[in-house]
Amino acid sequence: MSGVALRLEMSALSKNAQCVLKILESVESLTTKEILEIASTNEYAELCTDCVGGDAFVAAANQLVEKGFITKKFGKGGYRWKLVKG
Repeated sequence: MSGVALRLEMSALSKNAQCVLKILESVESLTTKEILEIASTNEYAELCTDCVGGDAFVAAANQLVEKGFITKKFGKGGYRWKLVKG
């Protein structure tokens, strides 16, 4: 995907989906609980409008999985989410 196409795709994502991507871009992977804890901090308050609640987060994260931006794997502690690199 070219840079322009990627930017257009990103702009079409919900704020919650953009929040999840922003949180995952600097780590290897996180559990749902860890992402929700980070999303509730002041640093992410503007972007993560409702992904501090579980339902909105799951909807946004599953949207990202469907689009191929992130992966999810079930394991100890629940789902672990990871940004797809490349």
